[in-house]
Amino acid sequence: MASSIGIIAIPAVADSGSGKVLLSFDYSDNSAPPSASNGPFNVIVDVLPGVTTGLIRMFAVAPASTNDSNLVCHFQWINQSQAECAFNFPDPGVWAIHSQYVVVPQTDVVAVAVTNLRVLN
Repeated sequence: MASSIGIIAIPAVADSGSGKVLLSFDYSDNSAPPSASNGPFNVIVDVLPGVTTGLIRMFAVAPASTNDSNLVCHFQWINQSQAECAFNFPDPGVWAIHSQYVVVPQTDVVAVAVTNLRVLN
């Protein structure tokens, strides 16, 4: 069963921007580091300011100990100030979730954000 993560207070390490666009991972609970279970899991990125248009790509870098390939969600258009990606984590460990923002297809990345997600059994 897939589950989403969303937040009220966002960890500082999850925020990054170009001075014009801010990307923040959206977690439901900031009382502990974000975590998930093995299997499908949705990750949401908020894009500020809210009128921003463009595309977001997300990818999850596997823990070195797993020898897993990185998981990639291709560029998608921002929808209502958010982008969402469903990852299927095959192994436990700390996965580095990256998001990248571009204004239009096939242009340079202008904003990035990275956060860690602990995947449990």
